[in-house]
Amino acid sequence: MDKIKAEAKTLVEMQNEYTTLTGKSPSEMCHDDFIRAEELNVQIKDATKVMAALAIEFAGYQKNEKGLWVEK
Repeated sequence: MDKIKAEAKTLVEMQNEYTTLTGKSPSEMCHDDFIRAEELNVQIKDATKVMAALAIEFAGYQKNEKGLWVEK
C-alpha cells in the first residue's frame, strides 16, 4: 500500500504542475514552460501506467512468464 501511496503522490504532484503550467495563457508561457509541460505529459502517461499496474496487482493479479496478467 505504501508503494501505491508514493506513486499516487508523485502523479498528483506532476498533474498539479502540468495544470498550473497549461492554465496560463500562451502569451504568459515562456519556451521553458512549453518544454516542461511536454516533459510532464510524457511522465504523467508513464506514471499512470505504473498506477494501473499497481491497482491490477492490488486486485489480485500478477504477470506470468509471458508477460500476461493472470489471477494469483
